[in-house]
Amino acid sequence: MNWLRLRNHLDKYLPVYVTLSMILGFYAGNHINIKPYHNTLKLLNMLVVISMIYPMMVNLRLGELKKGAKLGKQLTIALTMGLVISPLIMYGAIWLTGLFHPMNHMLALGLLLAVVVPCSSMSIAYTGFTKGNIELATIVVALSFTLAIVTVPGWLKIFASSYHVAISAWLLVRTILVVVVTPMILGMLTRTYLMGKLGPEGFLRIKPAFPSISLLGMYTIVFLIFMEKAKLIAGKPGIVGVALIPLVLYYITALLFMTLVDRAAGIPYKDHMAITFTSVGKNEGTAMAIALAAGTGLMAIAPAITPVVQIPFLVGYVKGWRKIAGLWKCAVLREEGATVSA
Repeated sequence: MNWLRLRNHLDKYLPVYVTLSMILGFYAGNHINIKPYHNTLKLLNMLVVISMIYPMMVNLRLGELKKGAKLGKQLTIALTMGLVISPLIMYGAIWLTGLFHPMNHMLALGLLLAVVVPCSSMSIAYTGFTKGNIELATIVVALSFTLAIVTVPGWLKIFASSYHVAISAWLLVRTILVVVVTPMILGMLTRTYLMGKLGPEGFLRIKPAFPSISLLGMYTIVFLIFMEKAKLIAGKPGIVGVALIPLVLYYITALLFMTLVDRAAGIPYKDHMAITFTSVGKNEGTAMAIALAAGTGLMAIAPAITPVVQIPFLVGYVKGWRKIAGLWKCAVLREEGATVSA
C-alpha cells in the first residue's frame, strides 16, 4: 500500500470525511437503538482512541527539545499563544456568542477543550508548505504535548469553575495520563525499535502509515460521537450550528493576532509561520479522546466539528503565504524568484 498517497488523500479531504462521519453517525444514532450496546460502545471508544493517539506519538520527536534553547524568544511566543492566549480568545468568543444565543455549558467546555489541547503534527506540514521553520515547529509540537499534562487539566478546571460545572481534577489528570502520556511512552519505544530494526530510510518509508491510521481513527471517533449523541442533537438541532460561531471567531482573531504580534515583535517570517500554525492549529483528535475517556460525551461534539472550520482557515493561510511573506519584505520571495529564474 502507498501510505504516503493515502495520508495525503486523507489530509486533503479531511473536512469532507469529517462531515460525512458526522452525517452517517447522526443517521445511525437516530435509526438504531444503541442503549443495549452501551458497554460495547464504551470499549470500542477506548480502542479507537488508542488507535488514533498512539500512531501519532510514533512520529513525535521529543529529541528535538534539546535544540529549543537557541530559540527562546520564538518558543516563548508560540507556547504563550498556544497554551495561554488561545484559550482566552476562545473564552471571549464563547462569551460574545452567548450574548446573542445561550450555549450549553458542556458544549462551551468542549470548545475550550478544543483549543487547550496540544497543536497537531499537521502544523509541521503547514509550516513546510509556507517555507517556514520546520525545526522550530517540531520543537513546539513536542513541547506542547509534554506541557499538556499540566495545562489541559488546569485550564479545564478553571473554565469548569467559571461555568459552575463540576469536573474532577484527578479524573482529568488520569485521563491525560491514559490518553497522552501512555501512548507517548509507547510511541517513543516503538520509534526506537523501528529505527533500530529498519534504519532511518526504512522508517521513512512506513512513516506516513502512522498519521493515516490516526486520521482513520479520528473519522471513526467522529462517527461514534454523533451516533451516541444523535437524539440529543435531533432534539436541539441548533447545537452544532451554535458551536461553529465561536470557532469561526477564534480562527479569525487568532490568525490576525499572531500576524500582528509577530511582526511587532520582529519575529522572522520563517519563524512566524512555525509559531502561527503550532499555536493556532489544534489536535482535535486528542481533544475528542480526552472528552470520551473522561466520560463527558457532550464535550466531544465541539472538537468533533472543529476540523470543519480549522482546516479551511489554516489551508487559506497556507494559500496566502506569498502575500503574508510580503508583509515581512523577507528574502523568501526573492529566493523563490531566483529559483524560478534558474
